[in-house]
Amino acid sequence: MSLPHLILGILKYGPQSGYDLNKAFQASVEHFWNTEQSQIYRSLAKLHEAGWVEIERVAQEKRPDKKMYHITEKGLEVLRDWLATPHGLASSHEAWLGQVFFGIELSKGQLKQVLEQRIADLQQQLAHFEQTIPTSAALYAETYNAVSDLPYWLLTLDYGLQKLHFDLRWAQTALASLDHLPEKREEQKE
Repeated sequence: MSLPHLILGILKYGPQSGYDLNKAFQASVEHFWNTEQSQIYRSLAKLHEAGWVEIERVAQEKRPDKKMYHITEKGLEVLRDWLATPHGLASSHEAWLGQVFFGIELSKGQLKQVLEQRIADLQQQLAHFEQTIPTSAALYAETYNAVSDLPYWLLTLDYGLQKLHFDLRWAQTALASLDHLPEKREEQKE
């Protein structure tokens, strides 16, 4: 997936500043694409260089001019091409699974802490997604006259929630299975 394409997709609903785009990400796609505001600004610069967005400078009293980004016809074409292109499986980089994979090197107490922290993180993320995203997405959809888009957005939220529920069940099962796993390997002496 591509951050620039997601930015184009959000700009399709109307002009936004970099700050507004960051808020839009939090309200709409955070459950499958998290990003930093600095990454958004870097991508906007590249999108502008490519001619996919235009910048409108809006004067503000007692503050620097605000940059509002608009998607161009070329940008809309690029977005539609990207949307119509099948994308392969995402690469998976789960550092905490590396801790489990090499778990024989840890004490059961240490590995238990890793899994308990993972469970706590997943529970926190689930609560956030279940409580915040549907409301924010609905408000965002109303604000940008995109109410007909909302069911598609909620499909992606459903995917994210189901994935989190699976991950949580797996981590809870793994934690429960620790008592049946071998103990930490003793260092071999040469």
